Amino acid sequence: MEHLQVRHPYLHKILQLLSWERYKDALSEAEEWIRQDPDDAEALAWLAYVYRFLDMDKALHWSGEALARDPELELAWKTRLFVYYERENWEPFKRTAEEMLRLFPEDGYIYRLKAQYLLMSKNVTEARDLLLQAVALDHSAESYAVYSYAAALSGEYNASMEAERTALREEPENVQVLLYTGWAADQRSDYKQALERMSAAVRLDPDNQQTRDEYLETLQKSYWFYRILLLPNFLKRMKPWQILLLWVACWLLFRPLLLVFIVLYIASYWISKWLVHVKVFGFRRAPRGGKD
Repeated sequence: MEHLQVRHPYLHKILQLLSWERYKDALSEAEEWIRQDPDDAEALAWLAYVYRFLDMDKALHWSGEALARDPELELAWKTRLFVYYERENWEPFKRTAEEMLRLFPEDGYIYRLKAQYLLMSKNVTEARDLLLQAVALDHSAESYAVYSYAAALSGEYNASMEAERTALREEPENVQVLLYTGWAADQRSDYKQALERMSAAVRLDPDNQQTRDEYLETLQKSYWFYRILLLPNFLKRMKPWQILLLWVACWLLFRPLLLVFIVLYIASYWISKWLVHVKVFGFRRAPRGGKD
C-alpha cells in the first residue's frame, strides 16, 4: 500500500498504524473517520480493510456497505476477494475475480490472486498465463515470485530463476515472496536455496503457522536418505489418475520392489521427521498455537 496517494489525514494514520501492526489502533482511527462522515464510501472501505486483520466477517460486511455507496470502489472489492481467498470460499472468489477483471482490467493483483487459486487447483498453464499478465501490469515482487513458482512447475527452470532473482532483489524481506521462491526452488530440486528462503521467512514471521510448517518440511528434505525417495519431478507434473495407473502397473509388474520402496519411504519419512524435531526443538514437545 506504500504507493497510495494519501488524501485524508485519517488514512495517513491508518496506514502508519497498519505498518506497525497496531491493528486495533488502526481500527479506532477508521471508526473515528466514519463517525465524522458516516456515508463516506472510502472510509467504509478502509474500515473493511483494517478488519481483514481482525475479523473477516466484519471485513465482508463493511466492504459490502462501501460497495452499496460506490459499486466501483476498488479497495472494497479487493477486501472481498482477499477474504474469499483466505477462507478458500472458491465459488464467491471466482465470481468476484471475474467481476473485478471486468471492472479493473489493469490491476495485476487480481490476476495474481486468481493465478494462486489456479495453482492450488493444479491448473498450471492458465495460472502461468495470468501471472505473465500480472507481471506486465504491476511488476511487483509478489507477482514475480508466484510466476517463478508457476514456471518451475511448468519445467521452465531458467524463467523461474530469473523471476526469482527479480522478486528477491525487489523485496528480500517479504514473507510471501520468500515462500513462493522457496517453493520454486524446491520444485527445481534446489533444496539448499529452498531451505534458505524458508529459514528467512520463519525468521521474519516466527508466529505464522504456515511459515513454520514450510520451514520444517523443507528442513526434512535436507536429509539425503529421505530426499532420494521423493517423487521425481516428472511425476509431480502428472495428473492424479496418471499416477494411479502407474502405481497399479508397478504393483502388478514389480510387487516385491514396490513393497520395499513403500517400507523405505515410510521409514525415511519418520526418521527424518524425528531428526528435524530434535534439531529444532530438542527432545521437547513442539510448541502449539501462534497466529495464522
